[in-house]
Amino acid sequence: MAENISLNADKLFLSRIGDMVELSLKRGAVYSLFLNAGEAAAAQAELKRLMHENYCFFGGFENAERKMLCVYREYFEPENSDFPMEIITFTFRKENKLSHRDFLGAFMALGIKRETLGDIVIDEGIAQVAAANAVKDVICGNIRKIGSVGVKNNENFSGILTKTQDFKRIEGTAASMRLDAIAGLAVNLSRSKAAEIIKAAGAEVNFIPRYDCSFTLKEGDVFSIRGYGKFRLSEASGITKKGRIHVAVLKYY
Repeated sequence: MAENISLNADKLFLSRIGDMVELSLKRGAVYSLFLNAGEAAAAQAELKRLMHENYCFFGGFENAERKMLCVYREYFEPENSDFPMEIITFTFRKENKLSHRDFLGAFMALGIKRETLGDIVIDEGIAQVAAANAVKDVICGNIRKIGSVGVKNNENFSGILTKTQDFKRIEGTAASMRLDAIAGLAVNLSRSKAAEIIKAAGAEVNFIPRYDCSFTLKEGDVFSIRGYGKFRLSEASGITKKGRIHVAVLKYY
């Protein structure tokens, strides 16, 4: 698995992971900027290839999708508070509906790079963003409006919002646990049609590219089909009289 990732992932990115390992032996701990899920999977595989076991990820929120990586030397145990990030809180009128895209666009307009920002979590009248320490002052000093909506940096708010994920549940039966069979159920196509898409455009399983239609999925696996979205295999239980497997798949929104 690590070899496959090394061939497909950006060589410069993987070389930086190696550099982090070397630097951690001198400094004690080295931190990355925010990684997306695919980068985190590639980094983890590279660390395993390098046989370096001392590392951890943290994104500020429970179930965060974007996380920083800490690579550290033996006998050094980093705390979450050691990560060079800050949770910035904004409040606004509850009747104003602001989205993840609204906030991200405002941050990007300041010239802030995506890798310095983690997840953006929004609730009624409040939003939080995990931001690298290097861009905290830029955000807090310049964001007064999101679009036409006035927002206020609330430094007195000490809580952390709960990150929720909306799913659509898809249930049915599949002939096997093969990638093309489960993908066909998820996107409402025949297994042969799903196989054509996987062979042509590829799929990702746990953020690793896959072109092998016979790859076996297991419960909990996250997979995506280009053009159709991202899914999680939630359940695979019970066999029908015709030998098919009862399956439940969750589609991310």
